[in-house]
Order: sequence, then structure tokens, then C-alpha cells
Amino acid sequence: MSQELITIAATAREPGGKSQARKMRRDGIIPAVILAKAGNTNIQLDPKWLHKAYTAEGKVFNLTFGGKTQKAKVHELQLHPVKRVALHVDLILV
Repeated sequence: MSQELITIAATAREPGGKSQARKMRRDGIIPAVILAKAGNTNIQLDPKWLHKAYTAEGKVFNLTFGGKTQKAKVHELQLHPVKRVALHVDLILV
């Protein structure tokens, strides 16, 4: 039984620290990082699609970023302890 992977569009963001991340979360956007040996890339994601991808088996999804679509996997997901909403996501390209 093959399930089609969910596609999430990501946009680049400038690293700005806590204040910028708080503003993004307040606007309904999740800050994320693509982890790589060559260097990390700061991005932002839509929480609706991230939730659907995270609940999918294997936590693997298609990530569209910079004109390319690649498979990505959730490496670490930080949740708010009370609200249970995503605060930050670390991704690895598969």
C-alpha cells in the first residue's frame, strides 16, 4: 500500500533570534532549519501541512524550497508544553 507523500512549500528566512521567531509564531508560521553538513538553512513552514506530514507514517514528506522538491524527514520537533503546538522543527534531507 503506497501512500503519496505530502508536499510542503518552504520559504527562506533570515536568522534573527527569539524575537523574530516569536513574531513568526504569532503570525501562524513555524520556524524550521534544514540540517546539512555543508551548512544549515533557515526556513519557515505552514503549520497545517507540517501537522499532516508529521502524523504520516515515517514522518517523510516532499519539501519544495528554492525551486527544488526533495524528500525531507523530521529530525526533531519542539512542542509547546501546554498548547501542544509546534515551536520549531529540524529537518534532514533524505
